[in-house]
Amino acid sequence: MTGIRKNKWLYIGAISLMIYAIIEIIDCITFFLIILSVVPNFSVDLYLAFPEIKQLFVSQPIYLMPMVLSFTSMRAVATVGLFKNRLWGFWVGILSLTMTMIWDIIIIPIGFFELLGCVFISIVLLIGYFGDKLIINDLEMK
Repeated sequence: MTGIRKNKWLYIGAISLMIYAIIEIIDCITFFLIILSVVPNFSVDLYLAFPEIKQLFVSQPIYLMPMVLSFTSMRAVATVGLFKNRLWGFWVGILSLTMTMIWDIIIIPIGFFELLGCVFISIVLLIGYFGDKLIINDLEMK
């Protein structure tokens, strides 16, 4: 973990992604409890862009469980990879954040704040990875 701490941008991105993964794990557990009817389904009151998606949230949330589990597991795996200073952790994180941004566009307006969080984490990770690399190297132009 010492390698990742040397790059403050990647370290901030890894911590942000870890917090996001923890929230997703709690969300996943809550979603599972909704499926088991232990917790009430609050998605009935949500405004979603497509009524078909809302119908799944309300009547058959179990069909959305694979999607919820995939996003959660990708974020958790990416967090572990980032803290172990592995390149695959960076790319799994970028992939999961990009997939989430696409999904959030579909369910806007409730996904707006999650979209902003994904954009923030993506930018921090990209700055951390690419850092001071030049777009065009001055030596190549001569």
